[in-house]
Amino acid sequence: MEKQFFFGSLLLLFIFMVACTNETVITDIATEYESSIGKDPAMLKAKLNNDGEFSSPLFDLATAPNNDILVADAGQGITNIYGATEFALPGVTSVSTVGRGIMWATTGPMDPAEDSGQAIHLVGNGGTKMVANLFHFEEENDPDGAGVDSNPYSVAALNANSALVVDSGANDLMRVDNKGNIEVVAIFPDEPVSTDNLKNIVGCPDPIPGFEAFCNLPPMIPAQAVPTSVVVGPDGYYYVSELKGFPAPAGASNIWRISPNASGAMCGTDPDCVKLFSGGFTSIIDIAFDNNGMLYVAEFDEKSWFAVEVLQNGAGGNIKVCNTETLECQTIASGIPMLTAITFGKDGKLYATKNSLIPGQAEVIEIAQ
Repeated sequence: MEKQFFFGSLLLLFIFMVACTNETVITDIATEYESSIGKDPAMLKAKLNNDGEFSSPLFDLATAPNNDILVADAGQGITNIYGATEFALPGVTSVSTVGRGIMWATTGPMDPAEDSGQAIHLVGNGGTKMVANLFHFEEENDPDGAGVDSNPYSVAALNANSALVVDSGANDLMRVDNKGNIEVVAIFPDEPVSTDNLKNIVGCPDPIPGFEAFCNLPPMIPAQAVPTSVVVGPDGYYYVSELKGFPAPAGASNIWRISPNASGAMCGTDPDCVKLFSGGFTSIIDIAFDNNGMLYVAEFDEKSWFAVEVLQNGAGGNIKVCNTETLECQTIASGIPMLTAITFGKDGKLYATKNSLIPGQAEVIEIAQ
């Protein structure tokens, strides 16, 4: 099966969406408004970047030790929530802080099949230093055996000496030290998934013109994991979320729990990498723990990434809070267009991105809890 990827195209997607969409997007935001098309409405506060403008797309949020909220703005670099650039790093996909003024960051590609910017960087002391070229590692090793495809999308700092990186194209989790040494921690497998969601959103049996072939897909086909986020849990284990590639299934995105001692673990068969949640989510884009150990899950769009990327008729993303012991989840916010990232401030406030792929409309908002 041809290797499928999603976020390798997002650096160009926002240009396509602005140029081609006829949909009117409302950008005048009241001080508080209800943003929900689901059962659990959430009140979202006004956008926080009134004094500036993001270049977009926004791929990640992080919290600095001084409680500053940092934004991975691929158009310009690491910024604050007002759009002011802290560190110039075009193509940045993720940022994770270590201490005051020190952080890890990843940059993504223009073409995931070519050496076009895939790297991990140490940022601090007024500058950035590339620590490792992650495309070269994928080219030489290809841990998932599906062909060379590298799109480093999320980073989680362990300390100033090492960090974790998930590569959405390579379908793996890596540990990288500050000398550039790379170890594969875990590899995420393809899984058979239903094609029902894809058929539904293209309108089968009378599909949108050009999508007729999708109606003839078999009921189940294999999909790649496409890992999108890695965090270190309160128990010291690593937690990784999946988007799930084509055919963009609903309710099939997993969350994996990985031992910090794992090395080259084949997820699903190795006891060092097991499913915490076996499906139950659609197109997960980010995860984060709060101070009480509850896991927050951000879904890019409840109709799947395909509805946004290809059809441009998404329903908006959801944020869910989950108990990792009972495995019960509750939706606390829904209908957030182009939701790509969440983070908690040191004060416990929850922040999220909105309209993240549209220049001039991308925002960071606070989610009222």
